[in-house]
Amino acid sequence: MISSRQLIFLAGILALFIRCNEDFENQDKYRRPDWLAGKLYTQIIDQPELSVFARCLELTGYDTIINTSGSYTVFAPDDEAFASYFQSNPDYSSIDDIPTDDLVRIVKYHIVQNPWSKEQLKSLDIYGWIDSLDINNDEPRGYKRETLLREKDQKYGVKMIESNTVTIVDTLQTQWYRRQYTDSRKYAPLFFKEYFDIYDLNSDDYEFYFDRPFGNSSDMYYMGGRIVKADIFAENGFIQIIDKVIEPLQNAYQILNTVKENHSYKKFLDLVNTFPVFTYNTDKTFDQPGADLGYEVDSLFDISYSELTFDISNERTKAPSGSIGLPGNVTIRYHNGLIAPTDEALDEFENEYLVGGYQWGSLKNAPHHIKRMIANTYMSANPIYPTDMKNGFYNGEMDIVHLDMATVVQQEYGSNCTFIGVNKAIVPRAFKSVTGPVYLNKGYSITMYAIERAGLLPTLKKENNHFLFYVESDQNCRDDSSLLYSSVNEIGTFTAFQISGQSATRFTLSTNDLRILLLNHVGTGYPNGIARKEFIPNLAGNFLIINNETGEVRGTAPTTIGFKGSEQTTVIPTQISTGTDNGATYDIKNWFDFSIASLYIKISTSYPAFHNLIKAAGLSMDKEYRYTFISDNENYTIFVPNDSALAHYRTDTLTTEELKNFVRLHFIQGDIIFTDGNKPAKYYETTRIDEKSTIYTTIYNKIYINPGYDVIHITDKVGGDYLNINESPLTNQITGRSVGDGTEAFANILSTAVIHEIDKVLIFEDLDTQ
Repeated sequence: MISSRQLIFLAGILALFIRCNEDFENQDKYRRPDWLAGKLYTQIIDQPELSVFARCLELTGYDTIINTSGSYTVFAPDDEAFASYFQSNPDYSSIDDIPTDDLVRIVKYHIVQNPWSKEQLKSLDIYGWIDSLDINNDEPRGYKRETLLREKDQKYGVKMIESNTVTIVDTLQTQWYRRQYTDSRKYAPLFFKEYFDIYDLNSDDYEFYFDRPFGNSSDMYYMGGRIVKADIFAENGFIQIIDKVIEPLQNAYQILNTVKENHSYKKFLDLVNTFPVFTYNTDKTFDQPGADLGYEVDSLFDISYSELTFDISNERTKAPSGSIGLPGNVTIRYHNGLIAPTDEALDEFENEYLVGGYQWGSLKNAPHHIKRMIANTYMSANPIYPTDMKNGFYNGEMDIVHLDMATVVQQEYGSNCTFIGVNKAIVPRAFKSVTGPVYLNKGYSITMYAIERAGLLPTLKKENNHFLFYVESDQNCRDDSSLLYSSVNEIGTFTAFQISGQSATRFTLSTNDLRILLLNHVGTGYPNGIARKEFIPNLAGNFLIINNETGEVRGTAPTTIGFKGSEQTTVIPTQISTGTDNGATYDIKNWFDFSIASLYIKISTSYPAFHNLIKAAGLSMDKEYRYTFISDNENYTIFVPNDSALAHYRTDTLTTEELKNFVRLHFIQGDIIFTDGNKPAKYYETTRIDEKSTIYTTIYNKIYINPGYDVIHITDKVGGDYLNINESPLTNQITGRSVGDGTEAFANILSTAVIHEIDKVLIFEDLDTQ
């Protein structure tokens, strides 16, 4: 209990404080200067053209908030902007008619966190203030700012569709739901000339989304509102007066969930809603009021769409895949792009590509990765402007898309993406390329899953190629046990069985095995059909041999029935593709085989006399099974004289140096020349070293070769035929080297050379040389 003496003491202290405070107020040096600007609301009410916006602040209580604490930038619409707003929204005749919740949203979206002058608004990027001396941070790419508007936590109805997989459905269709924790306020974009210049955009790109011309180069726009009076300074921020009332931008999920001008995107949203991942957020769940007291609260989840290009419901954006060394939040720079087909457009696409007896029947029945592919086809890691539609842009499948403006029925600048609604579906490149018959026909699903596992789709669907793609159907794969797929577990397993009599040996195929198998079955050019045999390079570094007389196609070894089979067979492919734009797809009854000897082994065993000359010239290291003047990283064509030709020339009379030059003249380096006429006539470089070479520069002699159809002409020094090498079993003998470790189910080899047997030696002085 306080004593009377203590009360007297406290009263004295209080009187002293009041007297001192009065003294401070009466002293000029402690009086607030008349020139000091007031806080934001004080400054707003001093602007006569902001009377309506001032009323908005009063009705929502933000007059007190922005005049008490914090630092902000207020993009304040002038009274003329509100007059236009009421004309466009006839349900409201004044601010007082707008429901309070809606008005609060509008007010919050006009207030940006932190104070920004007009110059500062275009002087920032994710690393901070731009610096003209820093080449990594010298451009104003940071064009968005965080507003005060944060959406309420969203409630989603969910339904289990597969093991551990849920889809989002209407809350009326389920009793099970999850509530998303909204971890970010909405961001708003600002547009200025420097930003457009960075990305080679123009004023038309702005007008496309905001339905007004950009104006002159000194203008700046807060979304659709032009700053008409800039940098009104306040004690705790800036006021930028704009000429339009801005309604909060919707994110991608909100746009897709809204029917506008009778355009519905519900079916596309249903597709996207099969990819959410909900992660329980313990901290935010127990941060809710009452949770610490034991009251029951909703569980809160973070939602992501990890398989899609971006999270459609997240206000924060991420950098494109592969970006490194960036700060945690890069939203001020990065924005996404979304194109969505109307329900009618998606139905038309589904009927054309997915419905049918041999197809998947419906979008719902299509495999998960095809659904993902279709969804990502409409997404982009970057905003999409008319300039991009014309020049082409990369979508989430890394396909280049050129969008026909005539198909656009709706466009909006969203808070996390640009949005374009179209009445014509975009067809994934996987459906238009040589992979189309595989991905759209259920009968080739094993190959389709193999392509997915091997990660080869980006390669196989590339434009401007002339692929020949050979595939076995599921039924044939099962019949010969050469490629089987089991999806009992989530990963799936690929196997092959080697059948020998009544026994079978099982091989589990790795991702590398699948890559070798598939790449060996993709030729990289069309046959011209003239030569008896043509040799088409494949993506694995080998050759497909096409017999134009019989129609047979094979690898570098005879085709066998089944995996590592012992019985040889002839494969005559049947084309199954129609309308593919980067090649043709063929059905085959058995997978091709590839097996070749090394150059050293082939010459030393099949042409021992020539090998002995190489050895006598000091160009062979037999213990290492290689020739010293041959590189593993080079291609060769070798013209090997037969024993009769060598005996006729009397090579035993040559010195070691002469023998060395003689041998090396028969090796062409840098090119593999076949008898199919697919190489040009020109001077080809041999491995023979020219006498003009120095210790610093090596010059190789060249000889003129004219590859024809079914023949190779080697020209003499007067332009006549020195030697004609006709196609025969003794020509086009392909050799190579192994690049695997020997554990592969399919031999991992490269074709690096071709041998042609000749009946006449090459003599440098008699040839057309350069």
